[in-house]
Amino acid sequence: MTSIQISALIFLICSAALLYWIGYRNGQADGRKHQPEPRPRRKAV
Repeated sequence: MTSIQISALIFLICSAALLYWIGYRNGQADGRKHQPEPRPRRKAV
């Protein structure tokens, strides 16, 4: 492989990893946003 092909391969791998990481973080933030808020438990009388 030539140096251009190696650098293109490295770029593609890094791009895919970055895209996956951004999607993971976005999904995590989206899940926190749509999570129901915890309600305080009522005490038994």
